[in-house]
Amino acid sequence: MNIVTFATPVSVAPPKLWIVSLYRNTKTRQAFLEYGEGVLQLLTPSHKHLVPLLGKRSGYEEGYSKREACQEIGLDWVGGNEMDLLPACASYIQLKLLSTSVAGDHEIALCQVTGTGVWDGANVVQCDDDDATATTPLDPTTALYTAQLRDEGIL
Repeated sequence: MNIVTFATPVSVAPPKLWIVSLYRNTKTRQAFLEYGEGVLQLLTPSHKHLVPLLGKRSGYEEGYSKREACQEIGLDWVGGNEMDLLPACASYIQLKLLSTSVAGDHEIALCQVTGTGVWDGANVVQCDDDDATATTPLDPTTALYTAQLRDEGIL
C-alpha cells in the first residue's frame, strides 16, 4: 500500500487508460512493476489519518510494516489474496501496467483499466462498464482530495 503522488485518466474511450505516478524508491513501485497490476483505491475523508502511515513512511524502513501500522489503529486490510485492499474506499480501479517512463524522481506508469468496483458495506463489488457510479466525480464529503490534506496540514 502506498499513497500515489498523481493519478489521472488519460483516455475515456475503450480501452480506458490511466497514468499513475510512482515515487521511484518504494516497495509499491517495485511490486507494481514486478506483478504488472494493482488497484487504485480512492480514499474517503475518513481515511485521511492513513496518509502519514501509507505515504510518508516506507516499507523499506527496518521494523516498519504498513499493514501492522494500520492494524494498530484498528484498520485491517481486506482481501487476503494476491492483492489486499483498504475497506470502505470511495471506489476501486483495477489497473494493468502497459508501459513506464522515468519522470524525474518519479516513474509514470501507463495503465489499462481492467475493472472497477465500489464498496457495498462488506466487500468490493465489481461495476459494469455502463455503471455511472464508477465514473461519476465524487464531492469532497465522499472522496479525499489533496486540497483537504493540505488545508489540514497533513501534506
